[in-house]
Amino acid sequence: MYCVKCGVRLQDGVEICPLCETPVWNPESAERDIAYPERLPDKYRESGLQLAVFMTILTAVLINVILIVCLHVYGELRWGGYVVLGAALFYIIAVLPLWFRQPKGEIFVPIDHVAAALYVLYICQKTGGSWFMSFAFPLFLASALLSTAMICLLKYIRGGRLFIFGGFLILLGGFTVLVEFFEHLSFGTQMFLWSGYSLASLAVSGIFLIIVGMIPSLRSALEKRFFF
Repeated sequence: MYCVKCGVRLQDGVEICPLCETPVWNPESAERDIAYPERLPDKYRESGLQLAVFMTILTAVLINVILIVCLHVYGELRWGGYVVLGAALFYIIAVLPLWFRQPKGEIFVPIDHVAAALYVLYICQKTGGSWFMSFAFPLFLASALLSTAMICLLKYIRGGRLFIFGGFLILLGGFTVLVEFFEHLSFGTQMFLWSGYSLASLAVSGIFLIIVGMIPSLRSALEKRFFF
């Protein structure tokens, strides 16, 4: 057993670290002694619902005000379309999960990506661009798949978090290369102006985490130091 503050190895049975005088915390005994509730306490649930109701009313008022102003002044949406759809996007990402007792990330993350993609599609059409299908759409799709897979692995697989995070960092580096690749196809920019640096740094970090996960002593030290 090790001290949670200074990391010194402790003898069995001690209650205070002899080096930094920090009370000893044993995660195994703490897990046995603490009875975790099966669901979120009602007071937190009620506060979340109250916030959801307030934000819903606020968003609805904002959208209606923008619609009334734009239609009255211009006879069309003009800039109001960006504000209205931006407010709707904010509502979907930040407010919609508040209505659920236990919002599932593997469901809401794809929904958020779809909402954001539709907002970007609107911007593309309003500005007369033709880059959505060649640039934004494949990147939103790749981001949705990568983030959803990360959430599912962390949620449904016990252990091996260092391997999961290491693999995620490597794939994230590959994603930056993908961004620059589709940027090159859509806008004719030069390849590997910046993505090579991010790929190298993220890949090194990911490989480091995977190596640490393969060596029990390093993995144990990292978990004790950062409660990983």
